[in-house]
Amino acid sequence: MKSTIYKSGIVFLTLIMTAFVMFGCGGAGTDISSDLPSIGISWCEDLDTNEHSEDLQVYINAVEQAGGEAVLLPLFEDEEQAQEALASLDGLVLTGGEDIDPSYYNEEPDSYLEDVNAARDKSDYILLSAALEKDMPVLAICRGCQYLNVICGGALYQDIPTQYDTDILHRSVDQIDFEYHDINVLEGSHLADIMGAGGLNVNSWHHQCIKGLGEGLEVVATSSDGIAEAIEKEDATFVVGLQFHPEWHIDDGDTDFLAIFEKLVEYASK
Repeated sequence: MKSTIYKSGIVFLTLIMTAFVMFGCGGAGTDISSDLPSIGISWCEDLDTNEHSEDLQVYINAVEQAGGEAVLLPLFEDEEQAQEALASLDGLVLTGGEDIDPSYYNEEPDSYLEDVNAARDKSDYILLSAALEKDMPVLAICRGCQYLNVICGGALYQDIPTQYDTDILHRSVDQIDFEYHDINVLEGSHLADIMGAGGLNVNSWHHQCIKGLGEGLEVVATSSDGIAEAIEKEDATFVVGLQFHPEWHIDDGDTDFLAIFEKLVEYASK
């Protein structure tokens, strides 16, 4: 259930990248000769089981429904590992999860900072840096969106309720299910091309958000309180960060949001 978001067990597929596709991410076998675009999915830890948590499975399902091959990535220790992995991928989904260590944006931890994952912070830094250098199509979701901002030199509010004046609940108080609110999508953005400009109702599960915008990024959607809900990298082919969770919209039957993953797969096919 959604109350276990980012706390459940995860899959690790040992990434000898010539062999990664051999395991069916959705449970069915996948042939290495598949012509589908290979979309890497980052996650928060390595496990050697083929049992997927619901929180991970929704990303896998979204990629596969969009016409891509979902490839689960391990945590990376160095740039060489990440480069080797990316050489066999066509696109990347940087997923949600824990808070980001504020040392990555030159701040001390606030008392309301929640769990951080040092191994994942390191891995995501290595992975996303390498992907951006290659101009690989990237869809960065929730924590992924925040990490995209951080890696470009931006900063975060470490806790919205105590650091940002808003009347919008960006995460439910009981943390059982999503909150929902409207955002405004700006014309001329990838997100507007996909979902349309103007109002869009989205789910929300985050207690951190963008404070200082990273270099080369553009805010392309905001909630009514001014919080950035989507960002894009201006000089990239397709690098989109979303504060909301389109994969859960899809899982809940709102297939309009599948178009976001379809656009990622489309760019990954080029």
